[in-house]
Formats: sequence, C-alpha cells, structure tokens
Amino acid sequence: MKKTILFISIIFIMVGCSSSKITATNWVSDDFKNEPIDKILIFANTEDRDLQMAFEKETAAYLTQQGITSLQTHVTFPDLTYKEVITQEEINSFINDCQEKNISKILFANKKSISVDTVAVKSLNNYMNSLQPLIIDGPDQSDVELETEEITTYIVEAAVYDINKTTEDKPIATTTVTASNVESLDQIKDRLLKEIKKLFKNN
Repeated sequence: MKKTILFISIIFIMVGCSSSKITATNWVSDDFKNEPIDKILIFANTEDRDLQMAFEKETAAYLTQQGITSLQTHVTFPDLTYKEVITQEEINSFINDCQEKNISKILFANKKSISVDTVAVKSLNNYMNSLQPLIIDGPDQSDVELETEEITTYIVEAAVYDINKTTEDKPIATTTVTASNVESLDQIKDRLLKEIKKLFKNN
C-alpha cells in the first residue's frame, strides 16, 4: 500500500508540476461594491523603477478610461523610493501626504513570495523508473534516481485600501496571482493587470 501511494504521488508530481501555470483569485468587500471610486493612487511597490513606472502607467490608463482619476506614485510622489522595511512613522507620513492631496483610495501592487521547488520532470525515464517500486523485491524508492527540475512560483497581489477607514487595517478588495514556471515575468504583470481590470469593471 505504501509503495502504491509513493507511485501515485510521483506520477502526480510528474504530470501536474512541470508545465507553466497561472491562476488568480479575487475578493471584494461590501464597501468596495457599494462605494464607487472616483479617485485612486496606484502604487507598484518594487525596487525595479522601470517596472514600477510601466505598471502604474498601464493601470492608470485603464482606470482613467473607466472614469476614475488615477494618480501614479512615481509622478505624484517622485521622492518615494522602494524600501524592504517601512516604519510605522513612514507609513503615517505617507498617509498624511495622501490626505493632503485628497487621496483616500490606494491600489498597492506587491510581491508576496517567491518559492523554488525541485520536482520530477515528465520523461519516459522517470515514468519507467517510478514503476520499479511496484516490482516484488524491486529496489527501494530511495534507490531510484529521477530527473528533476526547479519550478519557481511567484505570488503577487494587488490590494485596494481606503485610508479613511481606520477601524480595520484591511484592504477593501484584493486580487492574487500565482504563477509557476512562467517563460517571462511580463506574463505575471499582464495577468495581474487583467485581474485588476476585472475588479474595477463593475465598480
């Protein structure tokens, strides 16, 4: 029974993990549904300045078409630079700066995590070797050498905050994109933009 479970697990890994895959999940609160947004600041939180500018411009262009006044952080706050750790004092200062410019809604885009996993590749060699544990008196699973590859998984998120709602430090809408084994990081950016468009389509 144990060997059968091992066999099934290996086949699942070989079939399910080697190809490129991008998925997304969206969530919206009642506040987001019931309160139309007429002005928003777009903030791509990344050390890559070119990526920040490109993302903020593309997002702003779409939201402007939807009738939403869209501000870009690299334009509105040109001195605001990427930091891995931002203090509460800096956050409070940023919120005050936004309120002075009559900004209450902010769309933050950031990377949540990157993970690298080693998995078996889809190959005839791996498939035939994975059958060996089913043979009576065959080699132990630990003796089987399989061809492997590294799969990099990215999780990125865009979250909409209403800084005037101070009772809870929670977003009013989010979209999360999980991407594995992508050929280009532009695929992730494009999918995140697509999901952001879905969020605001009916707002």
